[in-house]
Amino acid sequence: MEELHRRLAALDQNLAAAADRILEGGPAIAERQRQVEVLRLRSSLLRQRLIDAKSTPWDDIKASLQADWDGLSENLERWMKDIDKDFQSGRREPTL
Repeated sequence: MEELHRRLAALDQNLAAAADRILEGGPAIAERQRQVEVLRLRSSLLRQRLIDAKSTPWDDIKASLQADWDGLSENLERWMKDIDKDFQSGRREPTL
């Protein structure tokens, strides 16, 4: 469980870096900020699940927590790649 806590902390740092990059954006930054807030909320919910799960046997919650983690990190990674592509192409509006 400690490893997941460390990974969530790293993910939160990545979200903070993404938020900083968004501030450099153009008129579509509101949509990007909303996306960051959704990812932060998902991270926070996962962190709370970890706290709540301390009294639960690891084998009982491992698959569910892993699925949540994988989904969150995959969404963040995909979103960051989209931002990178947009900034490299000079486009600063969100991709749909």
